[in-house]
Amino acid sequence: MDSKRWLLALCFFSASGKSAHFYTCKTFGSGVIKAFRGSPFYVRSNCPFTFARFTHNRVECDITIRRGQNGLLNLLEIIINKVKTVVQNGTILVEKKSISLPYDHTYQHIFQYGIYTRLRSSLLPLSVTWQTAAGGGLVSVWVRALLNSWTHKHKSGQVDLCSTFQQQGSTLCCPQLVARSICSFSHNLFHTN
Repeated sequence: MDSKRWLLALCFFSASGKSAHFYTCKTFGSGVIKAFRGSPFYVRSNCPFTFARFTHNRVECDITIRRGQNGLLNLLEIIINKVKTVVQNGTILVEKKSISLPYDHTYQHIFQYGIYTRLRSSLLPLSVTWQTAAGGGLVSVWVRALLNSWTHKHKSGQVDLCSTFQQQGSTLCCPQLVARSICSFSHNLFHTN
């Protein structure tokens, strides 16, 4: 979004009387997740996970991540309004076509942001930022979104790593997080309090 649209979205939320704030969800290292709200926790798996999922003004956003055996992220998949962007092995694909930076599309802009790469949505108050390691793996990913109580809703049974979870003692059990049921893993998520 350009600055005028961001300002317009912020004014809309302020005028509507609904509380809205920018929240950031991050993953870094070999599996640390810092959710939009709550304490950081650790996930050790090479399965694809739903990192963030929400709807805003009928536009759906789905972000999936997967770690490789070395602990670095080897897949970042961002779907906004059915436009799929994939970051894998140091390559960025939009709708299965390799792109170069800066990239401007009707729905998104992808550009260098210092040592990072950033995708900024034109449809949602959202940006996704990542850092690529020398071998093509991703060192860190963070999602920054303007959220309020009605934006970050889930359909029954859907959860994502950026949401707040129900605790069972010190362990979180979230097998629903696996984006595709093609691999087995230890599905224990541990808080890093």
